[in-house]
Amino acid sequence: MEWAATADNTRNEIFNITNGDIFRWKDAWQRFAEFFEIPYAEPQKFPLTDYMADKAALWETMVKKYGLQQHTLDQLVQWAFGDFIFGTECDAFFDVNKARRYGFQEMYLDSIEQMIAYFQTLKDNKIIP
Repeated sequence: MEWAATADNTRNEIFNITNGDIFRWKDAWQRFAEFFEIPYAEPQKFPLTDYMADKAALWETMVKKYGLQQHTLDQLVQWAFGDFIFGTECDAFFDVNKARRYGFQEMYLDSIEQMIAYFQTLKDNKIIP
């Protein structure tokens, strides 16, 4: 956003800004399971908003058990967004070439690795176990 707001040639232009890679959720789940040291199983589709509706008490128990920061589940998660992002029926590709043509070259991250790094930050800050 800083680049788009301050570069001389970006005035009144619209850009897609992503990590710059292409990934599929199906490629992420096993890596996430390895990070959290839990068994991996093939993903199942179900609505998170329904499944997680009664899990607030379980989260409170986990907060106490693992000495986590006092955040409610609703403060940390928006299940409807999860339903949206994990429920897409087709791949979503965001073309970042326009931003590259205009001079932005910072899109080089591996999305799965970046998410794992965020998970580590959340663990380090005692937000998740």
